[in-house]
Amino acid sequence: MELKEVIGRRRTIRFFLPYKPVEREKVQKMLEAARRASCAGNVMNVRAIVIWREKASEKVIKAIAPRIGYQQMHTAPVFIFWYNEASVYIGDAWPDSVLRLADARRIGVEVEATKQEINEKLRPGFLMAGKAMGVAPLAFMDVGQAIAQATLVAYEEGLGSCLMSSPRLDRVAKLFNLPETATPVCVQALGYPAESWEAGGQTPKPPLGEMFFEMEVGNAFASDPKVEQEMKDAKLTQAPAPLPWRDEELKYLTRALSLENTLLNEVDP
Repeated sequence: MELKEVIGRRRTIRFFLPYKPVEREKVQKMLEAARRASCAGNVMNVRAIVIWREKASEKVIKAIAPRIGYQQMHTAPVFIFWYNEASVYIGDAWPDSVLRLADARRIGVEVEATKQEINEKLRPGFLMAGKAMGVAPLAFMDVGQAIAQATLVAYEEGLGSCLMSSPRLDRVAKLFNLPETATPVCVQALGYPAESWEAGGQTPKPPLGEMFFEMEVGNAFASDPKVEQEMKDAKLTQAPAPLPWRDEELKYLTRALSLENTLLNEVDP
């Protein structure tokens, strides 16, 4: 399957098969994909805690899966708690990481000259800005890139996932003894989908020109009909939700998985 089709077919899955465990090796593949993500200075500030439902305490599961809503949290056999670790930007950690990029021949041309420039010109700035950088937008962007790559690998491995972030996240974080330098980002529910891969169709998105601009805000990036057709042919663009059978699928799933009391609305009898 080509990359564009993988992106087009990926769905947020909210109904999992609770009886089908997720293989440890598939979770490792996701983590490896996250570890390979782009990151400023290669400091790799992304961190994660893998939580196996069958091994977790009742207190942890209750914190992750509130009684009302979040039906995906009631059936997923695995959760990944993703967070940002700011300490990798503090003190010598950031400039030392950049020095290692020179050793790996990823920046500069002459290794020793590059290192000298880093130490003499960049290190002072790194030392001053490190603490702020650890909680700057770029740091959280890098965590997001890592999660995105892990999510695509999960799909390729036949898994579904759903990302959740809410005020409850800090409450969940307290159960894991995170350091003061950690900032929770999201919990990812993970498992084999109980719903069809279409999940009712591709989620509708705003038009291209409402989201992206050229040269200045308000000057919409013009969509080329030829490119639109190419994306349909590549299956990046697919039939939008809701597909005609989706209501019946949702009713079936809520009954089959005994989730009637965990949804935000009642299911018709």
